Parts: sequence; C-alpha cells; structure tokens
Amino acid sequence: MNDALGAHHPRQVLNLQLVVLVLAGLVGAFVWGRAVAEAALYGVLIALANTGLLMWRMRRGAQGELSARQQLKGFYRSSVERYLLVAVLFGVGMGLLKLLPLVMMVGFALGQLAWIVALLVHGTDT
Repeated sequence: MNDALGAHHPRQVLNLQLVVLVLAGLVGAFVWGRAVAEAALYGVLIALANTGLLMWRMRRGAQGELSARQQLKGFYRSSVERYLLVAVLFGVGMGLLKLLPLVMMVGFALGQLAWIVALLVHGTDT
C-alpha cells in the first residue's frame, strides 16, 4: 500500500471524512434544519462508502504477488465498482429517500475534499 498517495493515506482520508460527517450534520441541523442535515450527511456517507471500498480493494490487492496485468485489471474493476456504487447511492438518495440533491452533492464534495486535505497535510512519499 505504499504508493504515491502515502502508506496510510486512505485511512487518514477516512478519518477526515468522519470529521466532515460530524461537522456537516451539526452545522446542517443547527443552521438550516433537519432536511439539509440529512442530505449533507448522506452525501458525506457516499464519500465514506467510496473510500471504504477503495481501502478494501487496496488490502485485497496487497495480498500475494500480482502481475502487472492483474494489477491493472484490479484497478479498472475497482474504478468501475466505485463509480457504480456512487451512482446507485446518489440515485437512492434522490429517488427513494427524496433528499435535497444539491445539498447531498455538496456533502459528497466535502467528503471527497478530504483526499486533497490529506495530501496537503501529510504530503506524499515521492
């Protein structure tokens, strides 16, 4: 798992996303109300699910020796899985749960910003 993103980078991102989750819920609830808080929390949860799937895939990929072809195949598979997961969860949030779409997307974007913050705070190994 020691790559250009750093050995512990996804775990740091996950921790930052948890902080964003709590802040989004609190700020949303106290400033704009329950509907905004729920949508923001759900958006951040989508980002958390995306990071969780990536971490799981990275752990599985780190087990055993894989050829370059197998690693590339795993990378593509993980990308497709994560894209589909995010799309389905957005669909559930907007369609089934009737959450505020813009607020949900802002929550997701804030959760994804944890990747940039982690890079800036912790740097890279390269």
